Amino acid sequence: MADMKSTPDEHDPDWPRYPETVLEFATTPRVEVDLRKSPSDAEIAGLQSAGFDQPFAVMTAFDPRGENLAAAENEKRQQDLERRLRSSGYKFAEVDACSPDRSHCECSVAVVMPQEKALDLARELEQVALFWFDGKRFWILGALVETDPLMLPRSS
Repeated sequence: MADMKSTPDEHDPDWPRYPETVLEFATTPRVEVDLRKSPSDAEIAGLQSAGFDQPFAVMTAFDPRGENLAAAENEKRQQDLERRLRSSGYKFAEVDACSPDRSHCECSVAVVMPQEKALDLARELEQVALFWFDGKRFWILGALVETDPLMLPRSS
């Protein structure tokens, strides 16, 4: 179990880059949201028309505890997550969570579920954090780490 008193970047050296993520939703229509800016009305409308018209989480099964796994292991973890969401009846879509220059992307899912259930699932997947969309803006919520919710885009 993670030490809840440690800081997020002790768990994942990429933590400082989380707020710079670009989310590419594999929805119809496709939607791209750059977390360095507030979502535009068009982006929110695109998410709503793709079925994400209520609060949702964006999470991954990749790289538990921020530790890099082999591609095949990450792929298996992601397939297990998607199978589990399907069997539980949750609405979800694939999302690529990428660095702004697209040099790094993690296969993720956007899933409509209650926030506490999303955080429980992220902890089960041993994820440091997840992204949460409240209907107007995105947040970073700590899962394995205890940290104040971080509203995006960062104001500083």
